[in-house]
Amino acid sequence: MHRTKPSRARLLVPSALAVVILSGAAAPAGAADGDGSAAVNRRVASVQQQVDKIERRAAAAGPIDDLLAGLGKTLEDLLKTVTGLLPAGVTLPPIELPKLPELPDLELPDLSGLIPALPAIPAVPAVPAVPAVPAVPAVPAVPELPAVPELPAIPEIPDIPDLLALP
Repeated sequence: MHRTKPSRARLLVPSALAVVILSGAAAPAGAADGDGSAAVNRRVASVQQQVDKIERRAAAAGPIDDLLAGLGKTLEDLLKTVTGLLPAGVTLPPIELPKLPELPDLELPDLSGLIPALPAIPAVPAVPAVPAVPAVPAVPAVPELPAVPELPAIPEIPDIPDLLALP
């Protein structure tokens, strides 16, 4: 089986670099030509989206909010992927998660009168004295080793004739 077309490669740009490019601090190579007001409007909209994302992340203040923020980011990424698969000019509306209602500040009642006082800690008994360690007995003297007898002399071994050199 052979490939008829190479697959379209996607390039992931780090988000900080994308914000710099979208805000106009560093323009891509094609921006030097000047695309007109449409390009400026697109750039402004992209920067506004980045600002909205940062505000949503900063607004999250709890496990439920963190979960909703993560879910919102996943849905945005999914929407971008599906939009990339659609023909040119076809767009999908953004997906908005419902906002959680604001909870009123609750005043907790004073519970100090309902909790009994802790009992006093009993005194720790005295630790008994450690008995004295008995003295270590003296080590007996090591007996003297007997003298090692001299080894007998090794007899001379005669040379072995070379069997391959014989006539």
